[in-house]
Amino acid sequence: MELKVGDIYKCPEGHSAKIVWISEDKKVVAVKCPQEHLSKVVKVVSHSEFALTYRNHPREERKIYAKNMVFLTEI
Repeated sequence: MELKVGDIYKCPEGHSAKIVWISEDKKVVAVKCPQEHLSKVVKVVSHSEFALTYRNHPREERKIYAKNMVFLTEI
């Protein structure tokens, strides 16, 4: 199966993605997925609680999602 830049290939999470780069030895491809993927989880201060001291602020996690993420995938 000969792959070219612009072909459709599966991203690691199973979505349809577009090939944007192929290595010279044809063993690794970079695919750009238009779906949202979890980028990172950050902790933010919760302002819904009453005021506490500086070090005792309750924290909550917020998930950050990114679109058009590029994955390197072995063929």
